[in-house]
Amino acid sequence: MAQGRGIYPMSDGWVPPCYPKEEELIAYEERMNARKKATLVKRHLCMKEPQLLQLRKREFAQKSEYSMLAYAIAEGEYSGEGDDRSYFAIVFYEPSKKSKVERAFKITGLELADYEQVVVDPDSKMEQEEKFMYAHGAGE
Repeated sequence: MAQGRGIYPMSDGWVPPCYPKEEELIAYEERMNARKKATLVKRHLCMKEPQLLQLRKREFAQKSEYSMLAYAIAEGEYSGEGDDRSYFAIVFYEPSKKSKVERAFKITGLELADYEQVVVDPDSKMEQEEKFMYAHGAGE
């Protein structure tokens, strides 16, 4: 039986015509439960605008096998304008890809090895961490 189906069916049994049937919900739940999660590690670091522009290119990230979240730091003491703009980033990758990822960051002038590597909790409920674990698990 599918869990967490929301508000349908209504108390009178009505379900919107486009709402999935019970069998479709069960099949979907089975597909979701069968997905493979990759074991990931992450590193937190800061970078400047030119480095971010290179590292956020989809082809570059896919070739180097990492995922990244980046947040702009507000202009002030730690961040300027243009090329001086600073970003806080979290880089996710599989431990077996460590040297490949470190080489990719070194191209932009960043020594990823200078930053602490932290294991991503496989039971994490953080949306982005779950998304990255499943994406890497699917080979994406």
